[in-house]
Amino acid sequence: MSLTSRSSATSLQDGALFEGVIEEKVISPRGSVSIKRYSKGRFLGKGGFARVYELQDLESKKNYAAKVIPKSTLTKSRTRQKLMSEIKIHKSLKHPNIVGFEHFFEDHENVYILLEICINQTLNELLRRRKRLTELESMVYMVQTLSAVEYLHNHRVIHRDLKLGNMFLNEKLEIKLGDFGLASKLEYEGQKRKTVCGTPNYIAPEILESREGHSYEVDIWSFGVILYTLLIGKPPFETNDVKTTYKKIRKCSYSFPENVQISSQAKDLIEKILQADPESRLSIQDMYKHAFFNMGFEIPKFLPPSTLAIPPSESFLSQYMPKAKLIFRKISSDTVPIIHERNALSTCRNASNTQRNPSSTHKTPSLSALNGEIKTPFINRWVDYSNKYGLGYTLSTGAIGVYFNDATKIVLDPISDSFRYIYRDEEKKDIINWHTLTDYPQSLHKKVTLLHHFKGYLDTDKENPEYFQSDEAPYVKKWMRTKRAILFRMSNKVVQVVFQDHSELIISTKTIIFVNKSGAKQSMPLGQAYESGDLDLCKRIKYTKDILNHMNNGRPLGDE
Repeated sequence: MSLTSRSSATSLQDGALFEGVIEEKVISPRGSVSIKRYSKGRFLGKGGFARVYELQDLESKKNYAAKVIPKSTLTKSRTRQKLMSEIKIHKSLKHPNIVGFEHFFEDHENVYILLEICINQTLNELLRRRKRLTELESMVYMVQTLSAVEYLHNHRVIHRDLKLGNMFLNEKLEIKLGDFGLASKLEYEGQKRKTVCGTPNYIAPEILESREGHSYEVDIWSFGVILYTLLIGKPPFETNDVKTTYKKIRKCSYSFPENVQISSQAKDLIEKILQADPESRLSIQDMYKHAFFNMGFEIPKFLPPSTLAIPPSESFLSQYMPKAKLIFRKISSDTVPIIHERNALSTCRNASNTQRNPSSTHKTPSLSALNGEIKTPFINRWVDYSNKYGLGYTLSTGAIGVYFNDATKIVLDPISDSFRYIYRDEEKKDIINWHTLTDYPQSLHKKVTLLHHFKGYLDTDKENPEYFQSDEAPYVKKWMRTKRAILFRMSNKVVQVVFQDHSELIISTKTIIFVNKSGAKQSMPLGQAYESGDLDLCKRIKYTKDILNHMNNGRPLGDE
């Protein structure tokens, strides 16, 4: 295989981190030789014969994604030709939504293709985490994809393997279309290709019926499959058997599930793309003009980093879709965390805004009446996303906190960009470090990203910021959910329990406040609680003690 540069390298190992340096011998036009060295980093993925690793130029410190192809897999002439075709095509492309091609070199063992690194993986990993995307997110990603595909077609390139796994995300969450291993460049307009290639769920029917050949329209088909998959959560023709999948593709047999609601504009666009006859599919220009991309509001250029983990907040959506219907927020309960809002002690709200109010004959008590009695901040809203990341909450002071699943905590100042990061040392003591949202350790990047998203859900009025300005300001130290209640234990030893029947306890060192399920409240010294004669209150105090014992000592709790 004839290449423009030579290198020598230590052998690569499969897996995660490994040590070593790749040396590339670079020969200048005048014949002088220089050495470029790259440190070998993480294993990023694999595809076909190639394995992808992170490489860092030791001089410039620039990071790349290195596609490493063992020469032992290139013994056949056709395989070598395909690799050279991939390199030639990708090297010729330059577009903001296409993975950047740096250069390539070889040694006696491998061929190395250095590419732009995309730190946020692909849409495939994103969809695995999120299950489905909102329509606004899909618009953002698909407009960028459409721009890349238009560029390819204008340069007579057919990608032929458009799929979620080949749509990479950079640090700004921009689409970067990659992997040109199956791409083909037409020699003239109107030329057809007849090679059967692609990924089963995304392959166009005319590729399967290879007699007539195929052209640019196969990328349009895959575009429609991708849009359907982002909105519905699985490809339209997916089955457990490839032959059955191909049969459905040939017949263009798919449907929209009744339990997933998407807009009529989205359905119409998908239907006009997924046409068995290539000539009947929308053109790229027709897609740009389609109502799905022209609903009367601006499509954002970038999405918040937090959407890598959870859906866009309502505040973000409302910036771009002020008049949009709730269809954009109606996504599955396993994707959206449950949000609880506490305008009063026993008012709750979930992500679809379904209110669960107390009896209409008993008005929910006002929190303002309680502030003077308990003299401490309390939880007034929370988001439970502990199945993946943790629990976010707001205090009555306006401070916003997150209790992560690894038991670390973040608490954000309601009037500045300062936050406390709290973790436990080896002696199990809480250590508090102060940072700002613009200056924090790289190790906290993911947690700060999640904080931003929780904040989008939870942002409230800033009522009592003076509570926050010290290490002693309270935060959730522990919490626990049971079938009957959710309990928050604060760092200042205040305990707050919200029961499923809308009753609530707030217990401080000296005072207990009880709001019953009808909304009536009592406040009394802690020592007099058992003497009150209120059976409901006594039952709830005992239950709270059981939860606390379980949290502290691991003693079994009956209703878990």
